[in-house]
Amino acid sequence: MITRVFFGARRPDLTTEACLAHWRGTHAAIGARLPAVRAYVQNHGVLSDGRFLLPYPGFDIMPELDWDDLGAMDVAIDSPIHEQDSIDDEANFIDTARTGYAVTTRHVLRDGDPPSGAVKLITLLRRAPNASSRALDDALTGPYAAAVARITPPRHEVLVTLPDREGRPAFSVQAVDILWFTQPADALQWTGSDAAHAAAWHLAGVALGSERLIARPYKVV
Repeated sequence: MITRVFFGARRPDLTTEACLAHWRGTHAAIGARLPAVRAYVQNHGVLSDGRFLLPYPGFDIMPELDWDDLGAMDVAIDSPIHEQDSIDDEANFIDTARTGYAVTTRHVLRDGDPPSGAVKLITLLRRAPNASSRALDDALTGPYAAAVARITPPRHEVLVTLPDREGRPAFSVQAVDILWFTQPADALQWTGSDAAHAAAWHLAGVALGSERLIARPYKVV
């Protein structure tokens, strides 16, 4: 299974609320029509007074879309539904010059069933320049995952980015850590906890950057 994630910043004349409303409505209906898409989940950042709970991560929308394999994904992304319908609609709610994406494989590190209303703490990670191609993946799925498991989160997933593909734009990140919490306050508390501080040590020297979003998933497909 392949998971494609996309990052888009809101249009400058729109609030985050307005951007997310259009995404959840008009744009979700377009994405649901993509050929052979197995799953389509929108991650809607939790807001307080119109802003995300954590510092602005550089994007307002981040969907996850699953296909059986790269071939099926390529057919969908190259189809008129994406190339015409979806891209044409993007100008209605995001700044199309401020986007990024990654094509990944999903690793489920704790296969729990999050309760209704649960949120995700999403962390974007880039591989450190001097780290090997495997170092970040091994750290995330090994010692980092073991350290996080001590708090018994409802669910823990890591999206590991594939190598850049020839003839296509480079990927924005090399991994996406997705840690589930029962409620937003728990996710927020974790970011400043001793346990999070200890877990992050295992990524030292192999990862750079930690843009984060606390989000509620909205399942479209």
